[in-house]
Amino acid sequence: MYNTITKENINDMVVTFYSKILTENGDVARVFISKLGDNLNNEEWEQHISLLTNFWAMMTLQDINYQGNPMMAHFDLPLTKDMFSQWLIMFFSVIDSMYEKDVGQIFKARAENIAMNFMRNLQL
Repeated sequence: MYNTITKENINDMVVTFYSKILTENGDVARVFISKLGDNLNNEEWEQHISLLTNFWAMMTLQDINYQGNPMMAHFDLPLTKDMFSQWLIMFFSVIDSMYEKDVGQIFKARAENIAMNFMRNLQL
């Protein structure tokens, strides 16, 4: 279990999380598969994993390498409030399996805030 946050373990977390999404969650997986395919080793997924690693590094380490607009990327997706709930449950599960409790809380607090903002802005 990680007791600190580094960009390397963020990348491990992102890969673990999306592997879990693709194998365990039909509704959420379908959205990702429709945009990125079903193989985490393809170019689209590799770019997405890099982007999300940088995003979470920005959110947790104040890293400045993230270049993107997460809200805009979600406007054209067929998302529901239930999908955000499923995403959070799976995200929390991965965080709990990889990070010590105090460190994990940093990710969880930010993820909840992000999900609430997305649902509000997407009018879900």
